Amino acid sequence: MEQAKQEVFAGPWTLPIVRYEATMYFADLRLKQFRDITNPHNCVDFDSDYGQQMCMQNGIVTCFHCETPVIISTALDMEKLRCVQCYSLIVPLFNL
Repeated sequence: MEQAKQEVFAGPWTLPIVRYEATMYFADLRLKQFRDITNPHNCVDFDSDYGQQMCMQNGIVTCFHCETPVIISTALDMEKLRCVQCYSLIVPLFNL
């Protein structure tokens, strides 16, 4: 008897919230941008100079191989940190 395929619905999730200077932003890792919580049309791309500063302050690192962004914690062992997409080693460009 064949088993019926079950569709997995990940459901809605909450975007991480980060603070930069006096403003709170949603960190949208999929779109690679920060969005102001009070004005979502005010976006900062991760690739911009301002966005790079925000990423460094908030621990957001992009994998060099597959370009997947992740938020890393200071509690992690940086020597063994791997990308969740391609499993390549991620070497942060900054010290947290």
